[in-house]
Amino acid sequence: MRRIVILATALAVVVVVSSCRHDGRTLRDPPPGFSSVSISTTRTPDTDDQGFDTVAPEDTDQTFPPIEETDVVTAPWEDGAAMDARYTCEGLNVAPALSWTPAPLGTVEIAITLEDLDAPTFVHWIIAGISPNTVSLDEGTAPIGAYEATNGVGDVGYTGPCPPAGEEHLYLITVHYLAATTGLLDGVPGDELFSSIVTAEAATAEVTGTFSRGEG
Repeated sequence: MRRIVILATALAVVVVVSSCRHDGRTLRDPPPGFSSVSISTTRTPDTDDQGFDTVAPEDTDQTFPPIEETDVVTAPWEDGAAMDARYTCEGLNVAPALSWTPAPLGTVEIAITLEDLDAPTFVHWIIAGISPNTVSLDEGTAPIGAYEATNGVGDVGYTGPCPPAGEEHLYLITVHYLAATTGLLDGVPGDELFSSIVTAEAATAEVTGTFSRGEG
């Protein structure tokens, strides 16, 4: 009986010593020649998991400008589409009705130009002196107080697309929001008024259209 008690006591001591050395809190010293390895538990961000970069930007104070409404011009045709002959030398040759985005703050005058991008030196239409509160023009009309340049055929005002027979040209109508007045009058040469408009513009809105004439 005494031998059983002694054996039981010895077994308990072994268990206690073993649990103190292998409970997960204390590690035994590595054997000679064993090199320790440092394991990082911080995962390096990458772009493989979700298809996007997971690295946080360093500059958290970065700000971005607000998204503003895009300035647009509405014409009797879709942007880039064919223009009705009504507004050309093969029709009534009248200026089309137009509407556009309201002028931005600080605009003092609105101007409108019609350019042939395939024959840019020819003046089709340049009008300025339009009130900054205006957002549309009726067909074939010029607002009170507005003034127009001399066009490529020698008249004051509008003359529509009229490319050589068999050719299709691309035309650009631009609404110019001016931060200063041009100070010019009716009948001014087209290049002079156009230069004053470009110098004073703060923003623009555009629409394009095409026109072609038959071979005759």
